[in-house]
Amino acid sequence: MRSATARGPLRPPELAAAAVFGALTATVTVVVGLIPASAAQVLVTLPVAFLAATRRLRVVVAATSAAAVVALIAGGPFAVVSVAILAAVGTLVGFAHRRWGRSAVFVVFACAVPGALLVAAGVVGLLALFEDARVLLLDALATTLRGVVAALAGAGAAPETIDTANTVIDFLVEHWWVWLGGAVTVSMIGTALLSFGVFRAVARRSTWRQHPTPWPDTDTAEPAPVPVTLRQVTHRYPQATADALTDIELTVAPGEFVAVVGPNGSGKSTLARILAGVAPTAGLVDRPGAVGLGRIGGTALVFQHPETQVLGRTVAEDVRWGAATDIDVEELLDRVGLAGAGERPTEDLSGGQLQRLAIASALARRPRVLIADEITAMVDADSRADLVAVLADVAAAGTTVVLVTHLADEATRADRVIRLHRGRLADTEVPAVHRRAVPAAPPADPRPVLELRGVGHTYADGTPWAHTALRDVTLTVARGEGVLVAGTNGSGKSTLAWILAGLIRPTTGRCTLHGEDTADRSGDVALVFQQARLQLQRPTVAREICEVAGMRHVDPAYVAAVLHRVGLGVDLADRSIDRLSGGEMRRVAIAAQLSRAPRVLVLDEPLAGLDDAGRRELISILVHLRTVEHVTIVVISHDTEGVDEVCSRTVVLEGGTIVDDGTAAVA
Repeated sequence: MRSATARGPLRPPELAAAAVFGALTATVTVVVGLIPASAAQVLVTLPVAFLAATRRLRVVVAATSAAAVVALIAGGPFAVVSVAILAAVGTLVGFAHRRWGRSAVFVVFACAVPGALLVAAGVVGLLALFEDARVLLLDALATTLRGVVAALAGAGAAPETIDTANTVIDFLVEHWWVWLGGAVTVSMIGTALLSFGVFRAVARRSTWRQHPTPWPDTDTAEPAPVPVTLRQVTHRYPQATADALTDIELTVAPGEFVAVVGPNGSGKSTLARILAGVAPTAGLVDRPGAVGLGRIGGTALVFQHPETQVLGRTVAEDVRWGAATDIDVEELLDRVGLAGAGERPTEDLSGGQLQRLAIASALARRPRVLIADEITAMVDADSRADLVAVLADVAAAGTTVVLVTHLADEATRADRVIRLHRGRLADTEVPAVHRRAVPAAPPADPRPVLELRGVGHTYADGTPWAHTALRDVTLTVARGEGVLVAGTNGSGKSTLAWILAGLIRPTTGRCTLHGEDTADRSGDVALVFQQARLQLQRPTVAREICEVAGMRHVDPAYVAAVLHRVGLGVDLADRSIDRLSGGEMRRVAIAAQLSRAPRVLVLDEPLAGLDDAGRRELISILVHLRTVEHVTIVVISHDTEGVDEVCSRTVVLEGGTIVDDGTAAVA
């Protein structure tokens, strides 16, 4: 676990952490206030404890301040006091865990005792100062207790018992400061120790980033990011055994449209980070001024997953978000092909439209450099061409554009192509190895496994924000069959995948596996998400596979066998999830799901973001699973190249409805 030794103002990752954990702390505080169980207060301390264990003190202060503001609005002054006290407990727990390790419990106890006495003294002092509030509190307590005593008397309790109870009530009222101070002290110490126990239990199941994530410079000088020249630039990530980039020499000129191409793992995204301001581990990066990331006239980044960059409720609101100057929203939307969409809710946009919006929001800052990192990986072929055309128009208007892609055909619109291979500049494109494709055969067993009858689904049904994703979908999938579900972005493919896997119930109709609703047969239909990283929740590959399989301990032989099924070596078993490539993450996610012996395997956009080699490897694995192990496979994808080796039938979705179920082709 790293020590937070950075100095200076809060950096962007720290601000993000403070905002997220502060909001979480405030939310839990308000919810816990409605639960009549004091032990639930422990939940409030955990977010702050994790910040204190991994971040600087000023990040904890920022998160606590943000939580206090939200708590004041949602819960009033008492919620603010609760946030402050419990955040202090969380800070103690997290810092003790980071600094003292196994001895931390003694430190927590030693610090909690004086802290609890101080809080108890404050509570008693406030009640002594505000007599009316104290009298009201004690009268309410006495009335409640005497009501209980009266009920006992009516039930036939002995007179001696009633007299003793009344004497105790009188004592509590007269000597309120004794029992109240003691109760607060014991409660605070107990909360601190219980918080520490829960935190340690969670921390043992977590991994901690040993090194801070490299972040571009925060130079406040005037932005001037181009021309930029890289001289013998080399970059190696912490704990890595090889360089991600080696001896890179290149110059990017103002107004140039540059495409950076290469296979997965060639160093494309690392080069993009260097251009965006991350300092290399060796070499020189020469610019006339500051990078100005996110600033007017500086550098803008657009990522592969646009939903992580969309913040506004409507399209126009998102374009304006964070912009420091007046901007012509309609002109920007027209430039990126979203004319007239200013008032549309952002959740109604397709993947390609979200990427256009991300570009428009980046252009709102009038950047001199726009870096687009694999922005076409998650969209269909038409949207890919449109997005590249938008970038070409942006470059023609004078903005330097750097497009990072593994698809060589997307580079045809660029002024210059930079090719990378294994972290080095390559003079020519690395030739792909082609093999003869063998189309998949129809299933030998026609008996149905999955059946959908009149399935429809509406998100936020019954509200003004209702959005219908599927309408009257009827489909049958046979045992051992391979089915491709194709369609443009926004056609309902991902919603169908979630219904097939039983993760959501359809609004209308039924989705069944051998006659039972898939929602009632968790695990029998496995789903591999479009973004595999979101599915991998354990720290290492071995733990991910074993825990998904329901095993209490890691079984090396079992892990090796499962990894072999997806073409991965046993050397990956102990590797951290975050050190896997995109293709490796996807195969580990498949391996983990196969460990549950599912009847059906559903893959949502499995080929997105993979280069030719990665595609061939994954397709070969799926062919083996279907033909040798007889796993029923449903592939949800807009990218159909090569999938005919796995799937013998193609189902086409359009506007949430099946327009072709592929049965004519099969017949």
